[in-house]
Amino acid sequence: MMYFLLIWLIQNLLQTFAIGICLVPDFFLMSIIYSALLEENNKDKQVKLIWVAFVGGIFWDLRWTNLPGLTAAINGAMVAFSCFFWSKLPAQGRSPLAFSILLVFTQVVSRLINVLFWTVPSQVAIRQIIVQSLLTIPVIVILAFLYHKARDSHV
Repeated sequence: MMYFLLIWLIQNLLQTFAIGICLVPDFFLMSIIYSALLEENNKDKQVKLIWVAFVGGIFWDLRWTNLPGLTAAINGAMVAFSCFFWSKLPAQGRSPLAFSILLVFTQVVSRLINVLFWTVPSQVAIRQIIVQSLLTIPVIVILAFLYHKARDSHV
């Protein structure tokens, strides 16, 4: 769990430096989803990771947003959805491409929900979301590669 704390702190630090320029990709959420999907046979660990995502979201809300609990709810829901979707996907379909699509989906949905509650002009919000999405692409590619390597070592 210290690993997730470190990622949350790095994301927080990067957001501090990028304030006014762009939103930092949600490294914390993506790393929890990555870990949860690697632990697909360990339901207890997945439930713990949902709670870690929720608590990390609470701290993020208290640090950055004006609506405490929103990011926490989004993070918990995205991890739970990812675990549920992954468990329903046939083993042959659990490829790095499917993993990447799932990460992109969770990022887009979580950002769109946040935009609905922002109190900034829509032009600023759209620019922030576009820049954040472009910055998310390399992270998703790296995590998909790591997922591929981890999956190959377990097979």
